[in-house]
Amino acid sequence: MTDWRQVSIEELCVRVTSGGTPSRKRPDYYVDEGIPWVKSKELVEARITATEEHISEEGLARSSAKLLPPGTVLLAMYGANVGQLGWLGMEAAVNQAVCAMVTDPNVTDARFLYYALAGARSSLTAKAHGAAQQNLSQQLIKSFAVSVPSIEAQQRIGGTLRAIDDLIENNRRRVELLEQMARAIYREWFVHFRYPGHESVPLVDSPLGPIPQGWKVHRVDNLVEIIKETVDPSSIDPETPAVGLEHIPRQQLTLDSWGNAGDQGSRKAMFAKGDILFGKIRPYFHKVSVAPFSGISSTDAIVIRPHDSSWGQLVLTVSSSEFVAHATQSSNGTKMPRADWNVIGQWQVSVPPPGLSEEFSELVREHLEMAEELMLQNLALSSLRDLLLPKLVTGQIDVSDLNWEAWAGDSV
Repeated sequence: MTDWRQVSIEELCVRVTSGGTPSRKRPDYYVDEGIPWVKSKELVEARITATEEHISEEGLARSSAKLLPPGTVLLAMYGANVGQLGWLGMEAAVNQAVCAMVTDPNVTDARFLYYALAGARSSLTAKAHGAAQQNLSQQLIKSFAVSVPSIEAQQRIGGTLRAIDDLIENNRRRVELLEQMARAIYREWFVHFRYPGHESVPLVDSPLGPIPQGWKVHRVDNLVEIIKETVDPSSIDPETPAVGLEHIPRQQLTLDSWGNAGDQGSRKAMFAKGDILFGKIRPYFHKVSVAPFSGISSTDAIVIRPHDSSWGQLVLTVSSSEFVAHATQSSNGTKMPRADWNVIGQWQVSVPPPGLSEEFSELVREHLEMAEELMLQNLALSSLRDLLLPKLVTGQIDVSDLNWEAWAGDSV
């Protein structure tokens, strides 16, 4: 590590700047298609290739927001997300809560800087000030120093770690695609009634409108069992998976994180593999996932166990945007609205004959099992990256023989 040296962020970059927010009083500054505009909550420890909002050229010109190149390293400066990192996979602007670091490619590999900051995050955030809200000033970030080797070593280190993150990102996209495919098949079968053999089946009237002959209308509550059994976490194996609301991802059926029973306190709900965990607190967060194993969960999640034959239909029904919107509209409370199963369980669905229901469930299982396998791969990759990162960015591992080009490819 003799060729490593301590260098400030400002010396490693050609520009260290914060963003800005175009006036909300000018709706024409915010457009459906325009300049991607990144907010601090969108820094998710990964490449950013899409944003919730876009701003116009005029909005950019009439605010302190600045256009930033792909590869720019981003850091959340204050609020609940302080210390969160990301990097731009596109040209974009950022809001005022984000510090943008544009590197000099002759001096600094942007990928290395991102991982060096990830490895030094605790040291950096420890310097944050403010009581009500932690704040990392731009000047503090500029003066923060990290250990840096030669540009060639930086490229090997950054390329290797970024290659792992690219694999994780590709798997996430595949999970998203698998879930989209399952939803598309669901819409074909249960919304448009274009299922195998539908051509010879006439539509008949029902409380839901025309449905295929032989199908029946049921309440969701008649097709599931709501599991209300609870357990004291101290009475079970401490390694039992424990799922809190914070672990259930938004708008994703595939569960990708959890804790364990040994870290839990109060009584928890029990669930089995294949059960649906429906977050009932603030249901508009759309936290609905399928359990990939048996375990325990927060009682702020409704544990829904569909009947076997209707499993696939019920998974996609209760996780649909329409069902979640109904749960939101009928929830109780203002600050902490809660979904009421006694109300949302009355939701009506048209149910096909058992043979078709079982065929659809098998299709959904195939898609979600592939998604679960990809999720498990990601957990293993994340563990590998987290093991390597502190050793690589501090020179504890010799990178001189790493074939980083084979690992990384064109990853920025």
